[in-house]
Amino acid sequence: MPGKQTCLTAIDILTTCVADIHWQRFLHFTEKNLIPYLEKLSDTRLKKMLLNGVGYLHEGLNLMEQHLVEQLSSSGAIQVVVASWSLCWGINMAAHLVIIMDTQYYNGKIQVYVDYPIYDVLQMVGHANHPLQDNEGHCVIMCQGSNKDFFKKSLHEPLPVESHLDHCMHDHFNTEILTKTIENKQDAVDYLAYTFLYHCMAQNPNYYNMQGISRHHLSDHLSELAEQTLSDLE
Repeated sequence: MPGKQTCLTAIDILTTCVADIHWQRFLHFTEKNLIPYLEKLSDTRLKKMLLNGVGYLHEGLNLMEQHLVEQLSSSGAIQVVVASWSLCWGINMAAHLVIIMDTQYYNGKIQVYVDYPIYDVLQMVGHANHPLQDNEGHCVIMCQGSNKDFFKKSLHEPLPVESHLDHCMHDHFNTEILTKTIENKQDAVDYLAYTFLYHCMAQNPNYYNMQGISRHHLSDHLSELAEQTLSDLE
């Protein structure tokens, strides 16, 4: 959610509260005691929002403004914060309920909607917790129906962890040659047989461009890796 949309969403929430004639329902602090905290804010719109218990965070706010919103939220003075998705790793906040309003953003350079990286979504979900305060947290993900099964699988099943040793094999071989762990091709194959890469190849052969998972296939693949790496180094 970009900065402009963040502000508009916060305004919509507050407008709904005003329509219900209960505009300060999200303010759990006296307005008189809150004003001294807001005097240093340059964003007048943010001031008005915070006085009604609703805050927002986006890249356009300076660090002091971001920290103040986080502090008011963490202390329970305000109950609602609308945050830009790009700040999901940069804010230190927790909530009983997190609502992810979309799982895509518009990339103006290529003029298409792009999915959030799954690790960003998981980070946002992780903010739905109040350690030592709540027994459980809740998260609502609003997404396209076609993505529903993907997110259910991502949230409830562990993501596969693959080895990338084969992406930097030369550096590892250089180190083991220096320590004389590897002195010939057979030593290199034996070394690879004790790595996480070896165990991953049998679990997900397609990822490592293997034709099978038999002992013969694994042995041939390790030999080919070792021979190619040593040849490159030579």
